[in-house]
Amino acid sequence: MEKKILAFSSSSRNGLDDDYTLYDDGQVLHEYDRHIYKGGYGLSETLKASELKPEVKLRLLDKTSETNLILVKQLLNP
Repeated sequence: MEKKILAFSSSSRNGLDDDYTLYDDGQVLHEYDRHIYKGGYGLSETLKASELKPEVKLRLLDKTSETNLILVKQLLNP
C-alpha cells in the first residue's frame, strides 16, 4: 500500500532547503541541504514525530488541509 502525504512544509534559508513531508503512517521525511559544498546537497532522513522540534510541527500543521487536520494533530502529538 502506498503511503499518503498528509502535509508538506518547504523552507529555504540562504539557498539551503529544509523540507518536511508527513505521511499517514506517522513517518516524516526530512529533505535538506547542509551546506553549499560537494556532498552537502540533497540529503534526507526519516524521522518520527517525537524527534521533531516544536517549530517544525507548527510548520506542518500550518500546511495541513482541513481534511487531514485531526489526523495530523494526532500523529504529531501522540
